[in-house]
Amino acid sequence: MMDIAEIRKKAQRDRRQEGAAPAAELRREPRQEPDRLVAGATSAPTAPELQELSDDVFAPDDGALPVPVFAPAAVPSVLDPLALILQGRRAALVEDLVSDTETESARETEAYLEVLCFRVADETYGIDIMELKEIIKPRETTEVPHAPPFVAGVLSLRGIIIPVFILRERLGLAEAVARGKERIVVVKHGEGLCGLLVDEVTQVVKVPAATIEHPPAVLDGMDREFVNGIGRHDGGIIILLQLEKVLDSALM
Repeated sequence: MMDIAEIRKKAQRDRRQEGAAPAAELRREPRQEPDRLVAGATSAPTAPELQELSDDVFAPDDGALPVPVFAPAAVPSVLDPLALILQGRRAALVEDLVSDTETESARETEAYLEVLCFRVADETYGIDIMELKEIIKPRETTEVPHAPPFVAGVLSLRGIIIPVFILRERLGLAEAVARGKERIVVVKHGEGLCGLLVDEVTQVVKVPAATIEHPPAVLDGMDREFVNGIGRHDGGIIILLQLEKVLDSALM
């Protein structure tokens, strides 16, 4: 027979053996899924293995147990991709329209020359409208000592002193009868202004740039320098002046 002390020792050994089995089972490493990292792994995955893992798992490289990190739900885009595509197409269409308009405007500017036409004696002359500042009625001028005969004098235009050229004298044309239609054409000259006294301002016309001809060969010397070209409008001839040369008082 076993005494009471041995029975108690045997019971204690049995209880320890019964409790050891679950503990061993708890220490057993779980099976690792091929496509996921399971908590309990003892080593960090390699770079190729990381590429195979799901995006919601993070494996640290410091030797600690991997910790699953769950990514937040995807935030819907504010702009619909289709709306972005349509918006881009509309922007491209607007750019095309603007580009076409600018091209057409540039083409029209190159195709035509806007000319201010005026009469001097019995001839029609013209200048580029872009060189025009304004047109005023004749007014009294102040003579300048030792000025060339084609310079009528100077006048004050809103505080600006400008010389006035008698264009008929400057071009060497015959004297014409005054008809009360005389005007002073104020044009740009360098950083200042100059006035051209003409017999009459007639109109502004568009002259096709392709039809403008070079000064005729019969013109020589100063007369040729004054002429920029010959234009045609409604069957008539317009002598286009080279203002830079006309307003150069050193050319006599």
